[in-house]
Amino acid sequence: MAFKRPTRHQKKKLEKLLGRDEEAIVVTSIGDRYFWINFLLFFPLALIFIGIPKLSHLVRMKQSYHYILTTRRFLIIRGIFSRKIVTAPLSAITHVTIEQSFAQRYLYNTGHLVVITAGFDQREIVIEHVSNPVGFKLLIEELTDKLDQAGEEPRALRSLSP
Repeated sequence: MAFKRPTRHQKKKLEKLLGRDEEAIVVTSIGDRYFWINFLLFFPLALIFIGIPKLSHLVRMKQSYHYILTTRRFLIIRGIFSRKIVTAPLSAITHVTIEQSFAQRYLYNTGHLVVITAGFDQREIVIEHVSNPVGFKLLIEELTDKLDQAGEEPRALRSLSP
């Protein structure tokens, strides 16, 4: 599964967050399959008022979690009314780990990416329920590869759909 390049609308919204000569490569959210399977499971329960909290949390996650991979850094934007923006320069990423349960791997095709960054407090960034976590991890690793900084466009970027 190839990742899609950001739409014109997404680029316009991200314009104020990106630096000069920085381009958004991938903009994604929680996985579509994860969203729709859980939505269909909780919708009948919501009709009898038991699943309303779960359903509303699921819809909020889909609307408010955005993961952006740019040419220089990785951004996580969370929130609808209030916002939390977490950024990590690609040069500071030391390694990326995928965590998947059985259901995430075989049913949803999602997973959690744990991005470890170098720095003072050596924090980790957890990206929840991202679709195609293996492909996303490979894209991050390819962008952080020192050999690709020589000016050649990384192979994963050429495989992105237009």
